Amino acid sequence: MVKGKRPLNERSSASDFGPSERLQHTSGLAYERTSKQLGSKKRLRITNQTPLDRLHSRQQISQRQFDAGQRIYALWYKAGKLQRLTANYNAVIVDGGKAEESAGEAEAEYNAALKSVGRDLAAVLRWVCIHGSAPAEWAKENGHAPKSGVAVLRVALDAVGDYFRMPR
Repeated sequence: MVKGKRPLNERSSASDFGPSERLQHTSGLAYERTSKQLGSKKRLRITNQTPLDRLHSRQQISQRQFDAGQRIYALWYKAGKLQRLTANYNAVIVDGGKAEESAGEAEAEYNAALKSVGRDLAAVLRWVCIHGSAPAEWAKENGHAPKSGVAVLRVALDAVGDYFRMPR
């Protein structure tokens, strides 16, 4: 190794993460080992990337509500709604093998789930689960009190959880 070069997963004294005190008080960051061997190097991992992750880690939504939001996002993603930068190279099975849920089936399920909760609750689900915006921003944009955004999101996630028949 060349003198002065450090591995990418090792913290340097001048880092973008700030002082170590900041890391101790920041939620959503976790150290994880790069291998299962004892004494292996650690890397910093971001655990709260979406508003659903943050709300779940703060215990503002339940595990069932979190799973319902993740399922809505998974259906949206499988439906191919995300803009692609490259072609889709998933193999098409034509020999009678078991295929995954097709994009058309995923889109039909996604639309049926949103239709079952109604137009207003579907809007907050799209805003938070799909677009990754905060519930308070949705509330401000729609003329509600900013603190009511999380409450409306909870109702929407419970309704979609009922649609998916998730156990309470």
